[in-house]
Amino acid sequence: MKKIVYLYSGEGTKNSESKPELLKHSQYWSEIDSILDLNLKLNLEEIWRNEADNHRCPYSPLLTVVSQICLSDIWSQWGYQPDVVIGHSIGELAAAFQAGLYSLEDILLLTYQIGEVAANLNGVMLHGYLSDQQIEQLPVNLSSLNFVYDTRKHVTLSGYTDEMMDFMSQNPDFIKMRLPHPWHHPDYTKFTDKIKLIKSNKISDVKFVSGVTTNFENQLADDHWHYWLTHRIDFISAMQSIKKKYSRHQLEIIEIGFHPVLDKCCEIFQDYKHVSSMFRGEDEVKWILHQRKMLDPNLFLKTLESAIEDFKPQIDFNASLAYQGFTSLTFAEFSVFLQKYFPSLAPQDFYRFKTINQLIDHFGVDKTPEMTVSQDLKFKKNEVVISAMSCKFPSSAETLTHFWDMLLSREDQIKPHASRGDFEAGFLNDDISNFDHRYFNISEAEAQTMDPQQILALELAELLWKDAGIDPNQLDKNRIGVYIGTWNQEFAGDKGSVYYPTGTNPSMIAARISYHYDLRGPSWVSNTACSSSLVAVHYAAKDIAEGRVDYAIAGGVNMIWGNKFTGYMRNSGFLSDDNRCKTFDSSANGYARAEGGGLVLLVNKNLATHYYAELLGSSINQNGGRSQIISAPHPDAQAELIMAACKDAAIMPQDISYVECHGTGTKIGDPIEISAIQNTIAKNRKNKCYLGSVKSNLGHLESAAGIAGLIKSVLALNYGTIPPNLHFNQPNEYIDFESYQLQVVSEEIEIDNQANIGVSSFGFGGTNAHLIIKGVAETVRKKVENLTIPFDRSRSAYPQKYNQNDGGKLPAEISELNFKVQNSAKVENEGSDRQIEFDQPQKFTREDVEKMVKHLFYTLTNIDEIDPDVELTEQGLDSMSVTALISELETSLKIDIDPDIIFEYPLPDQLIDKIYAMI
Repeated sequence: MKKIVYLYSGEGTKNSESKPELLKHSQYWSEIDSILDLNLKLNLEEIWRNEADNHRCPYSPLLTVVSQICLSDIWSQWGYQPDVVIGHSIGELAAAFQAGLYSLEDILLLTYQIGEVAANLNGVMLHGYLSDQQIEQLPVNLSSLNFVYDTRKHVTLSGYTDEMMDFMSQNPDFIKMRLPHPWHHPDYTKFTDKIKLIKSNKISDVKFVSGVTTNFENQLADDHWHYWLTHRIDFISAMQSIKKKYSRHQLEIIEIGFHPVLDKCCEIFQDYKHVSSMFRGEDEVKWILHQRKMLDPNLFLKTLESAIEDFKPQIDFNASLAYQGFTSLTFAEFSVFLQKYFPSLAPQDFYRFKTINQLIDHFGVDKTPEMTVSQDLKFKKNEVVISAMSCKFPSSAETLTHFWDMLLSREDQIKPHASRGDFEAGFLNDDISNFDHRYFNISEAEAQTMDPQQILALELAELLWKDAGIDPNQLDKNRIGVYIGTWNQEFAGDKGSVYYPTGTNPSMIAARISYHYDLRGPSWVSNTACSSSLVAVHYAAKDIAEGRVDYAIAGGVNMIWGNKFTGYMRNSGFLSDDNRCKTFDSSANGYARAEGGGLVLLVNKNLATHYYAELLGSSINQNGGRSQIISAPHPDAQAELIMAACKDAAIMPQDISYVECHGTGTKIGDPIEISAIQNTIAKNRKNKCYLGSVKSNLGHLESAAGIAGLIKSVLALNYGTIPPNLHFNQPNEYIDFESYQLQVVSEEIEIDNQANIGVSSFGFGGTNAHLIIKGVAETVRKKVENLTIPFDRSRSAYPQKYNQNDGGKLPAEISELNFKVQNSAKVENEGSDRQIEFDQPQKFTREDVEKMVKHLFYTLTNIDEIDPDVELTEQGLDSMSVTALISELETSLKIDIDPDIIFEYPLPDQLIDKIYAMI
């Protein structure tokens, strides 16, 4: 039978790197703080900040006991309740509290009194090995007997400085300890009257072993602590008492303290396992969770299962939580609830661990591999540089200098545009969105049914060649590739036109550039949603590196036309209610759409004389099946991505000075992205790494988002300044910036012109991209110049024709459910003979609402019957289908419904009654 032993170490094992964050997960931390404030006018946080690692009384023993009480509580919360408690030196105070011999207030005040008394003597403590004969003849004070090793005993000695240093000179094998006070010295007898006599409780469950009496005790003498301070500790005999009582038991020994120092004391036992609560220099949370895995898991699992059953009954530990009714809201609540079992758990961690069992097995495990820099790959491939750039970004930036001035102006580019949609977004203004089709010899008839993204891409390509100062006709056209990111198909086109097939097919966006300039290298479009443009740049760079092309036009475009698709995105929960990208801010609630595009001209470095930056390396990957749902990000995938890009660039992650983040501005997405950076770029970091996202300035350009971030980053290197992030007022509470040397750029920050910058872009289907660029020396650095725009805006066939696609009105139907409510409507379930008739909206009855909910539930889940006694989120609705259900009810009933209604009124009848009351 197993027995659990709490083994409390003595004072003096902490260091300046010890942090209290783990301890704050104990219920006692706040109670201790209140007791110290009320009785001693002390602030626990201040003591920790000012006194940790000083080892000086009166505070050092107090910090030790406080920490040990909190650590004991954490282990107890996990189900590892002690059968035996024993403390070495100062640790005996915490052990006495754990055993129930004293109240929390009594033990804290007693510890502080002992600390005040201990401060009266200064001296030195040593530890080493002595024989019994040497112990009998000791010229200095024996503070403690610790353990037996071969024929000698490990001991601790204490005394005044001169005598101790003299002893050490004659016994050079002894090691000086950092403690400045001679603990357990008889001269403390002069001061023990200052320690109040304190009566201990009498306990029936005798599990306390004293290092002074060396026996199991159910009550301590009133002057026990006077004797304890002035006499030696016999820890050898005390541990023998445990061995004698539990000789036939397997012991699981949990050392409670800042660092394991008592493992040798445990070697007298035959069948035991020793774990420690902390380890100097290691992450406190990761260490204790690693140690927990070494103990019998059944105690923890039983405790955890019982707690989770109380929170949410019948959770399947092997099934994805997203399919058990969990949403971002319930993930937030669940993370708070589970923090006592998984310290530092945050909502974003549920996007790394799909199931409870994955959380149990892998939380706190550092999966990020260490990497070393190898130059081998770098010298086997052509080096790639960025020799030219072009852009059209909201609302009027169509040159690099315009874009830079806009970034420094701190002006938010999210604005309404009445002729483009009934919402705010990062629109291009009319001046630069009136595309000049005639410049490219395209007829008006063809232009009027051509996706405007095609001519946007053409204009960007023309500006790119002008920025490069290159006539493409002078190049080998077989060695020039075109790689364009796109995803948007909002333009409906004229299906009756002979130009419709070529006008609306996305592949034509890259083909237009290749055709117009007679470029004969690779030409294709990338559609990985929001990572499209960086994926395009990645493949373009790889083609140059591998020698397939010498020049590559790469980037992305995105245009917004009308309300329909924006309505779809808003209904799916992607867009911000207030139409702002508040990246990293506590108020982040989604993104605002934006349009525009950008291109870079990548060149084999051997063919370029002046250029903006080097593209050192890049990587792309996929979340795979690890995400909670297909559209959810995954922190491990992002960390792996960054590591792979660094390896490709032949740099260490810590060499990156600034990260242009994906940063869509969502409550959970931002912390997920930062957690990947914490585990890579910020891991063991000594200097600041800066963070930003151009989405806070422009909005989210979706398929052109990555290229916007890349161009911004290149300009930052060129000008030696990182422009400020907008809308960053209160940091997201789920992100720890300070502990990882991370800082959001809220003011202009200088950056070295030759620094390394990482640029991230993530697609909502799980395809991720990360690029690493490096600034270049002034001798080869290309200067940013203002270009003359060659296009005649008066010749445009845009944008009037495009605005006819949906009449500037929101669609009557914003889902694929085909659920419509007109003056008289009927709904039929496919494959079913059911038919539901509804009257006009203003005459809906409760029965009508019930029929609507049941029909929608069937359409979303394929489940015929709703159980009235089970919450709807437990009957097959996931986060996406909940959003669809609420959205469809809003549209059909013409009312506004809070998305959280399904959690406030979770039972079917509750929901139906509430919605009917709202009509």
